[in-house]
Amino acid sequence: MSQSERAEAPDSTGPGSTGPGSTGPESTGPEGRSRPRGRYPKGILRRQQILDRTIGVFAELGSEGTSLRAIGEAIGVSHAALRRYFETREELFLEVLREKDRQALADARESGAAPTDFTAHLEAYARRTPGLMALRHSMVARALESDNEHSRTFFVERYRSLRDEALAILRVAQAAGTVRSDISPQVAASLVIAAMDGLSTQWLLDPDVDMLEGMRLLEELLRPTEGPTEG
Repeated sequence: MSQSERAEAPDSTGPGSTGPGSTGPESTGPEGRSRPRGRYPKGILRRQQILDRTIGVFAELGSEGTSLRAIGEAIGVSHAALRRYFETREELFLEVLREKDRQALADARESGAAPTDFTAHLEAYARRTPGLMALRHSMVARALESDNEHSRTFFVERYRSLRDEALAILRVAQAAGTVRSDISPQVAASLVIAAMDGLSTQWLLDPDVDMLEGMRLLEELLRPTEGPTEG
């Protein structure tokens, strides 16, 4: 084993460990009660570090034609160590997208932008991390393949979660009077997600497409209309 691989050796805390992310045997607490299994903290931290580094690489360079070995070289992790955390390239890519979604939602909540400022949220994701946006679209296309159940399940759950998030935002906005009340918030939530995906796809293919102007128009259409003026 090389020195770099020894440095990336699985984290363990005692006999029975099978590497990072492994639960190992159940331990026994007071009065002989078994405690639920859990990941080792060092393994969780190392996995998160790998995801963070990979997100940084993909944000700038994208992932087209990138092997696990090439990814490991780009982020300074041995191929053997990378395989201990992510068995396939697809698994790594999906986990990168899951983590980026989590970060994007957290950033949106801390940005100070209005929840219904979908234009700002799209710009923050697409323009700042175009490589990740391209990765997401390519993985959605792969999820449509009949034999790719893992990716399909991921994106079904992802879009359901995004629709729920948008639905909650729109319901609050309707109650506050900043989104029109004569439309279905469920349908509007799906439309917002579709617009963000569709406009970003067009922009990735043709940078001359003004995706932000498209989102601004959708936001305008969601705003309450003024009542008829009295003569």
